[in-house]
Amino acid sequence: MRKLKIGYWPLSENLKSAGDRRRVVFWAHARGHEIVTDLRQNVDVIIASEKSDFNSLAFANPKTPIIFDLIDAYLSPLNSYDDLARGVTKRLTSQISGGIKPFSHHVKDFCLGVNAVICSSIEQERVIKPYNLNTHVILDSHDEIPFNEAKILKPKTGAETRILWEGQPATIRGVREISSTLTQLSAANTLHFDFVTDENYFQFLGKYIRRSTSTLLKKDLGESFPKASITPWTLSNLVESAKQSSIAMIPIDLSVPMQLLKPENRLLIMWRLGLPCLTSSSPAYVRVTDQAGVKGACEDSNAWHLNFNHLLNDPSFAYDEIVRGQDYLREFHTRTILLEKWDRAIESVVG
Repeated sequence: MRKLKIGYWPLSENLKSAGDRRRVVFWAHARGHEIVTDLRQNVDVIIASEKSDFNSLAFANPKTPIIFDLIDAYLSPLNSYDDLARGVTKRLTSQISGGIKPFSHHVKDFCLGVNAVICSSIEQERVIKPYNLNTHVILDSHDEIPFNEAKILKPKTGAETRILWEGQPATIRGVREISSTLTQLSAANTLHFDFVTDENYFQFLGKYIRRSTSTLLKKDLGESFPKASITPWTLSNLVESAKQSSIAMIPIDLSVPMQLLKPENRLLIMWRLGLPCLTSSSPAYVRVTDQAGVKGACEDSNAWHLNFNHLLNDPSFAYDEIVRGQDYLREFHTRTILLEKWDRAIESVVG
């Protein structure tokens, strides 16, 4: 492919957010393409993000192909009220121009009008395809995260076992689903729950009404909260916390469509860091754990309890779970695979 000048409407001004640096920025830098965020310039292709003003004149040139990198499941809103509220708020704060309508309608109309859509899971692809047949599934790059060798973690008498949770505060409320299980486990084991995340977050649209993550966690963890701590998210903090941990967990509130349709990125990161990982039974996690041959997806509180106990009390089993997960990464989630998927998506609109 010739070297391209790519117009990009980013998720963050400095291109440092995970949705920027692990996706199109990763591909462009690896392939030697130029990214510009001034969409007034002449470019070969425009890649729009979820933060784009979908009605902007920047997308009006019919000669410039447009690709929509739709990471999250905005086509599947929580309910009609939440959907309309998001659309109204984005219009009133000038994040989107044009008429007021539910945000999912903005997303749907944009999908219909662009040359291609990129999403992050097979499950999301099924929802998007009715609006754009040229849809491509591409996960995040995890090159920035070290690939830690699997080790047998033998518990030390009297020492606490650390369980890792990593992610954005917006997804932390999933711990409500297993709070009673964590309390029961804590009563029988010396556990500590390490949450690697932002210490504060914004409740609306990532910029309005600042909240404390600790306050949210205290409410959702209940009796287990005294055994929990928050480690500010940095790459080095994540790596160090993983080294100190024996198990990772990704509980999800499956009643929320945006969470239900999340891709498998976080699970793959935990395997890359050398940890066995338990998850809720979302479609992506069930699909990947089945394919990898691990027993990580938990369909109810009983499964969470049994699987935690199995990992806590059988180091050899925990080691085998990591090995299977890392074998999956080596076969299905490599740098070469991701770059080639981006190549195909871009070539589908620029030739």
